[in-house]
Amino acid sequence: MNTPGRKTVSVLILALLVVASILTAGCVGLVNPTPNEIMIRGNVISVDPTYVDGAFIWKLLLDPNGYEPEMIAAVDGYLIPANPVIELGAGIGALTAYMNDKLTMSVNQVSVEPNPYLIPSLENTKQANSLGVTFVQKAIGYGSDTVAISVTSDITNNRIVRSDGVLVKSVDVETTTVKKLAENAGFSSNITLVMNIVGYEHSVVQYEALFLNQNVSTVIAAVYTDGKNTPDSFSEKMKLIGFTEKSRQATVDNGYMVMVFTK
Repeated sequence: MNTPGRKTVSVLILALLVVASILTAGCVGLVNPTPNEIMIRGNVISVDPTYVDGAFIWKLLLDPNGYEPEMIAAVDGYLIPANPVIELGAGIGALTAYMNDKLTMSVNQVSVEPNPYLIPSLENTKQANSLGVTFVQKAIGYGSDTVAISVTSDITNNRIVRSDGVLVKSVDVETTTVKKLAENAGFSSNITLVMNIVGYEHSVVQYEALFLNQNVSTVIAAVYTDGKNTPDSFSEKMKLIGFTEKSRQATVDNGYMVMVFTK
């Protein structure tokens, strides 16, 4: 495609996003036209416009395979189909479904999502695609039985927050650990751990170093670059518990690295 052609396509996409934003904001009519299903990499992904930002949904609709390409590439390169999977941070379930399709036994996957408003859509996605994954509505946490989780429509920004005086909507969610998830699922060895939990991957390594060393063979993690914890410091922590860094890839405009470690 020539340069003028590319500009035309870009303008059309931008116009669609603007129109979608206006419509989903309720400025036109009383009916919300935002779709509640999107086809992403061969799977029907359920999304509820009540809880997921409409502009985000339309962006996925226009470029479904542009969602988390770095995580997809890491899964393509390093997920071993015969090994069980524990996923921390299922989100809308696109990566969840993609991984589940690759497993030798689809029931060998547990995906955790703390946001209770996303669980019904995740269950719809599971049913629509005949997935074997088990969804767990809990948060990874240490030192308390519950934590407060922000539940804004920007699902990429949902995270653990202070429950007192917090300026965003939050809900209290029961905590669990990787070890508990593995024990409940009957996963004892060679686990692939996929972490997409907004900077909390450092805490998982800190509090569950022994379990990871003894029971996990592959770690795929979205490691955020802001704050004192960096991809380099995460790599050092993983090295101390017996893992070797295999790859890292920066994401576009998301502020994190997708890193892969194996033993």
